[in-house]
Amino acid sequence: MEDFSKYLGINWTFFLTCCMFWIFSPAEGNNISREVGSPAILHCNIISNSTLNQLTWKMNTVLIFSFRPKESLHKSEEAKRLNINMSESRPYALVIERVQKSHEGNYTCEISTVLGVDECKWELKITEEAVPGNLNKLMIVAAVVVPCVCCLILILALIILYRCHKQHAENCSRTSEMQPEEVIYENCLENDVIRQQHGYIQPLPFTRSRRGGVQY
Repeated sequence: MEDFSKYLGINWTFFLTCCMFWIFSPAEGNNISREVGSPAILHCNIISNSTLNQLTWKMNTVLIFSFRPKESLHKSEEAKRLNINMSESRPYALVIERVQKSHEGNYTCEISTVLGVDECKWELKITEEAVPGNLNKLMIVAAVVVPCVCCLILILALIILYRCHKQHAENCSRTSEMQPEEVIYENCLENDVIRQQHGYIQPLPFTRSRRGGVQY
């Protein structure tokens, strides 16, 4: 039971560490969030030493750009409608001057070479313009809620450990109370066996009668 309590304590410590890491960890590198009206640049982070055959950009599986060496860049009607361009200073990067809700989605840069095909994925999320008052309220709520949740988890872990320790102590006390009775019972059995082996017979008790005789 003691080993189980230690194991449970280690698991709860690991769980709390993971929770704290998840709460305060930054977002993944291929996820990008922008406010409405702000610019966004999506890089094609693929390094290849082989000869480029073709490069394509897709938005939600819809082709928006296609490029081949020594050929002109193909720009789809969807890219024109959304006003999405490819950067000349940053190789193969998508540039959106002022993002809107319609730009939200999954973007994939796919490069084809003689060695095979490689791709880079982005997820673009568009948020509304933040109001200073609402932003401050959200920060205050987050600052209050996160510590409270962590404290509740810690309290639950301590309660479980306390109950396990208490149950272990009760089991130990019950075991210590039962041991003397078992020892006394075993000693009585051993004495009976020894008496039988030596042929010892316990004399019958006798009493003296009122008339002066001995009565068995």
